[in-house]
Amino acid sequence: MSYELEVAFGPANELLNSLHTYLCKKFYKKTDLGSTWAGQTERKLSKPFASALAETEISAEWKLMYLFLYLCPHKENAERFLAWFERMTAGEMYELLAPYMSSFPGELGAIRDRWLHLLSEWNRQYFAGTDPKLLEWLSEDAARRHAQIGTLPPDALAEQITNGLYFEPGAECEKLALSPQYHFQPANIIYTFGSLTVCQYAVDGSYDDQADEPSRRLYRQLRSLSEKSRLRILRYLNAGPRSFTEIVRYIGISKGITHDHIFNLRSAGLLRVHMSGESAVAYSLRKEAIGGLQESLLGYLLAD
Repeated sequence: MSYELEVAFGPANELLNSLHTYLCKKFYKKTDLGSTWAGQTERKLSKPFASALAETEISAEWKLMYLFLYLCPHKENAERFLAWFERMTAGEMYELLAPYMSSFPGELGAIRDRWLHLLSEWNRQYFAGTDPKLLEWLSEDAARRHAQIGTLPPDALAEQITNGLYFEPGAECEKLALSPQYHFQPANIIYTFGSLTVCQYAVDGSYDDQADEPSRRLYRQLRSLSEKSRLRILRYLNAGPRSFTEIVRYIGISKGITHDHIFNLRSAGLLRVHMSGESAVAYSLRKEAIGGLQESLLGYLLAD
């Protein structure tokens, strides 16, 4: 049984993605923007708002914001999304969310008020100043990917778009909604709500990369292959999907370091990540990515 694949983007998506990136403090060292961006952004914020965000964590309430975003008919700009969110009554929110959730992390009216304030201030103090070229670049990627729907089976196309995430067709997933994102690169933001999974996927490159630079994906691939333990992991996964525990047992190093190696290989698109909802349950080798590496490298080196 296959699932329905959807690819769409509105600037309101990146409003949430940018705040998600800022709130994931432990993840700064793994994102392309990193702690430098976080520090620069904090200096743009008022002290009271910066303090409020410092006390805010990614939670079940925050996860709920991505479901509201998906269901909102007005994603064309942040202001329309926020205005729609503000107008929702508690009863309307329960009715809207009920097909996707059987329980809620609190009283919806209070959740709406709390996050509406944070998102509105984030928009005013940071996101409203986003370069329009960035949002155009994301919109163009979504349009290009949307046009590919139907050219491949949904699971194969989703893996291609997300650079290695394999959402296996089955009864658990009836719809997979993909949206491109910039701020949280090279990672993805994935949330599941019943039979719906939403994934904000990392786009290869950047809207402001120099013309003579290698793509970020090619650069990550070359860096990933320069470490002995990562090569051993890839060789081990050639035999078929393996769980994280099996990889740790084989490689013989700590879970933390193994996790870092796997994240590095995932970001480079060299691993197929077998997903069950929000969780990665196994990993396998993406032989097509390894096979295409030489072509990509020669294409860059020999370009006019």
